[in-house]
Amino acid sequence: MDRTARPIGAGVSRAAQRFNTVLKSTAAAVFDEVNTMIRILYISQAAPGLSAEQVQEILKSAQRNNAASGLTGVLVHGGGLFMQVLEGPEQTVLRQYVKILDDRRHGDCRILYISPANDRIFEKWSMGMLEADPFEFQEIAALRTRRLEAVQANTFSGAMREFVRMLNAAK
Repeated sequence: MDRTARPIGAGVSRAAQRFNTVLKSTAAAVFDEVNTMIRILYISQAAPGLSAEQVQEILKSAQRNNAASGLTGVLVHGGGLFMQVLEGPEQTVLRQYVKILDDRRHGDCRILYISPANDRIFEKWSMGMLEADPFEFQEIAALRTRRLEAVQANTFSGAMREFVRMLNAAK
């Protein structure tokens, strides 16, 4: 066995470099996961007898909580339905959606579209509100009809741009 003397730290240096490389790539992966933004669109059935006051409370609660959580989006209500778009950090959006599923003011939640997002469409609204039957929007009807198929991103983006236009017009 060769017991040749090596300078102190020679072997440690390579191990430290490997550790540092692994640490940096792990940190980068965690950073990317935390900062990955998504956009989710879901539709649900409003609970029978849901009042206008209850809908306003949903909106106020969403605005308050979303602002604190870094979420933005729009809520469309009408025709006995809710449709909501949430956008923000992936884990935050998904956690909020799980909370939404437990809300008894609606049921039969169905995700119509989910996608990565490079930027926010609803950056000015912690939660905007539109009173309309979601299926009045041709793009939304198409998404619902084809929800089990791959949907072209421009179909979804067109609907989102229309919502922003309507929110701006309502200001």
